[in-house]
Amino acid sequence: MTSAIKIAATVILRNEAREVLMLKRGATAKFMPNSLVFPGGIVEPAIDAAFPESKTNYEEKDGDGICLNGFKNDFPLRVGAARELFEEAGVLLVFDSNIRECKAITPEHDKNLNEWRKKVCGDPIKFSQLFGSSLKLDVDALIPWSNWLTPASYTRRFDTVFFVVPITENVTEEFCEREMAGATWDIPSHFIERNNGKEPISLPPPQFYELCRLRLMHCNERESLAKMSNSFKIVPQVVLNSDTPGIRTTLLPGDFCFDWSKRFEGTPLKTFTTKDLIPTENVSIHRITFSEDPLYSQINLEVKNVDRLSNKIHLFHHNETFTEERQRILDEILNEPKRREKH
Repeated sequence: MTSAIKIAATVILRNEAREVLMLKRGATAKFMPNSLVFPGGIVEPAIDAAFPESKTNYEEKDGDGICLNGFKNDFPLRVGAARELFEEAGVLLVFDSNIRECKAITPEHDKNLNEWRKKVCGDPIKFSQLFGSSLKLDVDALIPWSNWLTPASYTRRFDTVFFVVPITENVTEEFCEREMAGATWDIPSHFIERNNGKEPISLPPPQFYELCRLRLMHCNERESLAKMSNSFKIVPQVVLNSDTPGIRTTLLPGDFCFDWSKRFEGTPLKTFTTKDLIPTENVSIHRITFSEDPLYSQINLEVKNVDRLSNKIHLFHHNETFTEERQRILDEILNEPKRREKH
C-alpha cells in the first residue's frame, strides 16, 4: 500500500573544481539502500515554515523559486534543505550581514558545530537557535534546480525539490554515520562512469539524470546555474520489459511511451515487450534504463528527438529564464485542448 507523499528537499553542493558531494546510504536504509545520493531529507512543514525569516537572507533571493502545494512560497523548502545539509553532511550555509559575506562552514572551522549538529538531529526546531541578527542562514545560496516526484509504483513517495549550491571554498564534510555509510566528492562524469564499471555504484535515476545535466556545466557561476533551473515536476513512469528480466525502464516526460495524461500523478508498474519499447525513426525518446542487480546500476540515459515536441521540456537546455520557462509550460498546458481540436 502506498503511503502519503512526503515533501523533501535536496542540496547539490558544487565546488570550483565542478565536483559535487554525494553520500552513500546505508545497507539497512528503508529508501534507496546502498545508493549514492545528494544530501537532503524530509521537510518538517511546521518547523521549517516557522523558522524566523529575520534570521535568513531570504529577501535577497532572485525569482519565485519552485513552490509545492501547501506552501505559499519556497521558504520552508530552502530552510529544510539547509537543515538537512547540516544534519547529513555537517555543512552549514551562513551569511554574515555585517560584512555581507556568504560561507559554507563545517566543524573543521568551528568545533562547537559538532554539538549543535547533535542537537538539531535530535530536535530540528533547535536549528534556528544557531542564528541571530548578524549571522544568518544563507537560504539565498540555494538555487532552485529541479523537482522530482517518486514514481507511483513505489510504496514510499517523495515530492522533492533539488537545489544547487555553488561554493568557492573547499569544505571537509562529516557525514552522519547514523544514516550514511560514506561520502565522496567527484566530478559528475566520474560518478556516471563508476555506475557502469566493473564494481558499479548505485545511482537512483534522479541523481543520475541531474549528474548528466551538471556535466554540461563548465562553470560554477550562479547566473549560469540558474538558467538550468527546471520547474516542471518530473514524475517518472516505470515499466518492466518481459523480454529482458532484471532491467527496468524509467519513462520521462516527452518519451513516446510516456502517458502524458498521467504526467503529474504517475502510473502503476506496467509490463511492456521489447517491441512496445522500440521506437520508430522520428518519435521522441526520453528514458532511463537500469539494472536491478545491483539496483540502479548500469544506467543508460537516452534522449532523442525531444526537440520535435510541440511542448518541449527544456531539461537539457538553458535558453530560457526560470520565469519564462514556467510561463511557457503553463501556456502549453492551457492551450493543449485547443491544439488537439485543430487536429
